[in-house]
Formats: sequence, structure tokens, C-alpha cells
Amino acid sequence: MRQHAAMIAPQLLLLVLLQLCIPFSVSQSSTMPPPHKGEFPQGTLSNGEKIPLVGLGCASGVREAHVLSAIDSGYRLLDTAQSYNWGYHEDEVGRAMKKSTENTSEVFVQTKIHPEDLGYDATKRAVQVSLKRLGTSRLDSVLLHKPRCWEGACQKEPEGTWQESWLALEELVDAGIVGAIGICDVDDALLDELLQQRIKPHIIQNWMDPFHQGVHIRERCMREGILFQGYSSLGSQWVHHRGHEMNPVLNSPILVSIANKYDVSVAQIVINWATRHGMSVLPASTNPERQKSNIDSFRFDLSEEEMHAIDALDGTTPKPKKKDPNEVSLIFENRGGAPIESYWVSDDSHDEEVHVGSIEAGNEIVMT
Repeated sequence: MRQHAAMIAPQLLLLVLLQLCIPFSVSQSSTMPPPHKGEFPQGTLSNGEKIPLVGLGCASGVREAHVLSAIDSGYRLLDTAQSYNWGYHEDEVGRAMKKSTENTSEVFVQTKIHPEDLGYDATKRAVQVSLKRLGTSRLDSVLLHKPRCWEGACQKEPEGTWQESWLALEELVDAGIVGAIGICDVDDALLDELLQQRIKPHIIQNWMDPFHQGVHIRERCMREGILFQGYSSLGSQWVHHRGHEMNPVLNSPILVSIANKYDVSVAQIVINWATRHGMSVLPASTNPERQKSNIDSFRFDLSEEEMHAIDALDGTTPKPKKKDPNEVSLIFENRGGAPIESYWVSDDSHDEEVHVGSIEAGNEIVMT
């Protein structure tokens, strides 16, 4: 669902919100990356292979039909994994690829090895499993899903370490079975060690959203020619693991106001902002219309002021907000051909009408 704020002078609201932003203290480059200018963003890995910067995350309820609709909608990057216990269905991605009438040879397929399969031999066996499930003889990218196991994550003790798995992946790259390799959840110490390997990672995948931007690791990756991929880029980590009942990204007043200015969703704002910084993002969606809108996030260009305002959100996450059981949100849609003026009358206003705003033809307004 598209996110909207009440349409009360949106340009004025945006200006006030941007002015209220605290100065951003991260060390992002002072030179703002160029705008997209309507072009779909592509990256180039250190092995020379091209990769779309927006793909479909194949977890969070994404199944065969959803993958098929994404491919048919133009997605050319699929991010899956062997971790069925974390919501992935690698075999269904393979079936969707087989059923699609699109040219799936153009689809960049990335999978991830479960940490319980760490170890040289275990990783080689795991890659063979992925090749069979995905119905291919070559994987464009294989990541180690986690560098280690922990209590509750693995059903068996891994045979070895991520270093031994990395050696196996290097040999699979040499053999042409795997194109690119990488790992998830990387900190400085792990990145230091990765940079000492014979084949440096092509891709690092970390949690990243506007409130948790990972600027330091991102900038290190950029200097080393490593593509930084963000997972949970639309804020789901705050809901699933940080105690928020409401998603602070999708409900951020600053992001909602910018989205209203361009008449797009907050997701499209985040995708446009992230890819302009050179990041790859992998929003999961089971909704065909939302899938389409996510990859159609480049018909507008954020101003430098708006880019800086989103940069400034890093580390400013609001405290967890509980949903008010007495709060109701209503969406009014104007399906006519002329603007409609909207008014609000509260119980205690003695029937005094408060003008909320105009609903242009074909638009909608949210009142809470």
C-alpha cells in the first residue's frame, strides 16, 4: 500500500520537515551522485559482470507465482537462499524461472548458503543442491548467508568455518560454476579478513535502511570495488527484530512528505535514494502492482536537499511506537474528473468545518 500523509500544503510541510532535520554527521561523500534521469540503475561487479541494482527479495512470503509475476514485470535480479526456515523457497524460484516466457538467461540469480553448511565440502555440496533446485548449470552469485551459526539458527553443527567455505567458493569461481561470491552481515573485522582472501568479495549484503545506513562499511566497500547490497531496506527489521509495531521507514514524516511531493510511495523514494548512492536493494513483495512500482522508481529525481535530508535520518530512529487501538485511518479516493475539497468536523468543534485539503482527480487523501 502506498504511504501518504494528509495533504495539508505538502510543499510547505516538506520544507518545514527538511528544515527540522538534524545536521547529518555521517561521512557520506560531499559530492552528490548524479540523478537517475529516468534510467534504471545498473552496477558492475569487480569481475566485470553487470547487475541490476534493484531486485526481488525472495523471502517474506514470496512464492513461485510471485517470482513469476516479478520476472514478467521486468525484474532481472532475484535474491534467494537455501534457508527455508528463514522464509526462502529456492526450488520455487527455479520453477518460476522455468515457467516464465521471458528470456530468463538475462536474469541475475543470487542464492545464499545456510550457515549450517559452512565448511569446504559442505559448501560444495550445498552449491550442487542450489544448481539442481534452480535448474541451472551456473549461479551468477553465491553468498554465505551468515559467517557463523548460533543457537537456534542451525539444526546441525557446521562441518567447518566460513574461511573453508570461501576457499570452496573461490574454486567454484575458477571452475566457472559461480560468477560472483560474497557474504552477509559484515563488520570491519570480517571485512579486513575478507580483503586478504585470494578472491575478494564481489558483493557484501548487510541490513540497510534510511535509519540504519551502514555508511562506514558502505564506503569501505566502494573503495574496494565491492557492491554493497542492502537487505530489509524498507524498514522491516525494526518491526521484526527491534520492537516496533509500526514501520518507522514507511511512516517517517520526512519520507512520506517527499513521497507525496512526487506522488509516489515511500518505497519508491527509498529505492531511488539508495540506488543513487550506488547501493543494490532487494525489496520483497507478493503484490504484483507493488512489484511494478518498486522497479519503476526512477521517473523522478530527488533534489540534493532531499537526498541530504534522507542521509540525515541515519541513526535517528524514533522509539518504538505502539499502535493506538482507538486510531482509525481512512482513505478517500477521488474517482471523478474534478478536484474535491475535503473538510473535517470533530465531535468537540461545535460543527465547525476544518479544511483539510483538495483531492485532485484520480488522487487520494489519508485521514487519521
